[in-house]
This record gives sequence, structure tokens and C-alpha cells, in this order.
Amino acid sequence: MARQCFSEHGVYPLGFSFPTTQVQPVPVTDRPHFLSTTYPGTPHSFTTWEDYLYEYRSSFFALSTKKGGWDTFRHLEILFSGTIPLMPGLARSSRFALAHYPKRALSDLLDSLVTEGPATPDQHTRDFFFQWAEEHLTTRAMASYVVDISEMSTERVVFLDRALASRTDYLSAFSFIGLTEVLGSSLVAAFEPSFLFDDFSGDTTRHYGKGFGYTKVIPSGLRSTDSLSLDSSRSELLELASSASTIVVGNYDANRDEVGGLLDAGIDPSRIVCILGSDFPPDRSMLRDIKRSGMTFFVREFAS
Repeated sequence: MARQCFSEHGVYPLGFSFPTTQVQPVPVTDRPHFLSTTYPGTPHSFTTWEDYLYEYRSSFFALSTKKGGWDTFRHLEILFSGTIPLMPGLARSSRFALAHYPKRALSDLLDSLVTEGPATPDQHTRDFFFQWAEEHLTTRAMASYVVDISEMSTERVVFLDRALASRTDYLSAFSFIGLTEVLGSSLVAAFEPSFLFDDFSGDTTRHYGKGFGYTKVIPSGLRSTDSLSLDSSRSELLELASSASTIVVGNYDANRDEVGGLLDAGIDPSRIVCILGSDFPPDRSMLRDIKRSGMTFFVREFAS
């Protein structure tokens, strides 16, 4: 699917992922609710992520609709609770949207509930979706896919996202977490997102989604000593980037000036891997520019 996407559009599909360290075995217990009472678009009053997930773990199904784009962290919170997300309209999405999900199985299951009436899923069905998520949708699995499909050199990888150091971008954050798991000390954050490390002492609830699920998940021992301060000069960033075998740009839209500066300074574009995490798919003009850039791009959303 990824290679077909690249053949047609010149980019690879990428989506949100679930921090591997947060995956917990799903207890085999009776679930009192057929459908979760937590609905998209309605505010919830949960103060802890554990209480929030418990609501999903008490249900067989949960509604999870398209927001700005098809990709949302809610899908993952549901799946990793051992619950099955119901996604109306999923069958009409681009075949490259949510490319890492078992989309046909999810669509067929929802269709059967509509046409044949409500029925609780058997254990085999529930196990299938949870095991699929464990295999394909963790941060480690998604980062391994990025490394493999891009054929990037992993000798020394610099992760560039100046904005992530001060505010959350889901796709960039999940990508950084996964690359840390896969590459270990070979990964250097140009600008450290300190709230992702387990020794962070600040208030995580100020981050997007109250910081549920992704803050304080990376062991502090994996912190790089080569990271720059936010007020570092462009020449310091260039020096760090020049030492890398690969540069991964966690949020291309927010770091275009930095990327342009690196290219103007002579950094080989083939060494740069860019992630586009916008809710909106790139238009034809941007896809043409991407193909001409010589850089490798991963995209989150695709037009239906």
C-alpha cells in the first residue's frame, strides 16, 4: 500500500501511533456496555487518562468519527482498550487514509451491525483488532515502518522540529517517540521536546488533549546531550544537521524556514525526511513541489 501510494503521489502514508510503553494487556472480563457513552465532539470530564480509558474498556464498541481528517488519536485509544471503533463513512475515504488500519474489516463489521442488528463481537473478533493494533499501530511499529520504507541511513539521525519543543503536534510527537524506541542513542533532537521524557516536572495537562497518553513516556536516559537551545543560531543548526546521516523533519509546515536554510546551505535533499501532519491533504501543486524537492515525504491525510 505504501509503495503504491508513492508510485501515484510521490509520498508515503503515515499516521498517529500509540506509545509502545503505554500498551497494557486487556483483561478478559465482561463488558457492561454495548457502546461507549464517550462520543466525538462532546467534552469529557475525565481528569486522568486511566479513567478515560476505563470507559472504553467497559464497552464492546465506541463511536470514532472523522474530524478535520480521518486520523485521530481516539481510534488508537479505543483499539488499545480492546474495544472496536465504529467509523461511519470509512469505506468512502481515500485508500491511503489510515493506511495502517484494517479498514475493510472495520467497515464490514459496522455494515453488519447496521443490516443485521446489534450483536456483541466474539472473542476472536476482539482479539483480531487488538493484535492488529499491537503489530501495526504502536509508535515502535510506525517508526520501524518509516525507517524501512524510506531506506534512511540510521548512523546518526537528527530530528528537527523547533515548534514541538514548546507545543504539541501529535504526528511529530508520536514519530519522535517511536524513533527514540527504534534508534536509541542514534537519534538526536535538534530541539528537545522535554515534556515527552519521563523526568519532566512541568504541568502536562496544559498540552493538547490534556497530555493524555504521550507525555512523559520516553526514558530520560535516552535524552541527547547534543540538543540545541531554542535561541540557537541557524549556523549552529546547520552544524548539527551536517553531522547527521539523516534529518527527520517532524512537522514540515512549521519548519519550512529551517528546511529551506539547510537546503540553501548545501545539505543534500536526499538526506532529509519530512512529515506532513496537517488535517488537510496536500493539493496537486504541493505534490508536484514535493516530487521535485528530492526529499522523502510522509503524509497523514489524503483526499477522498
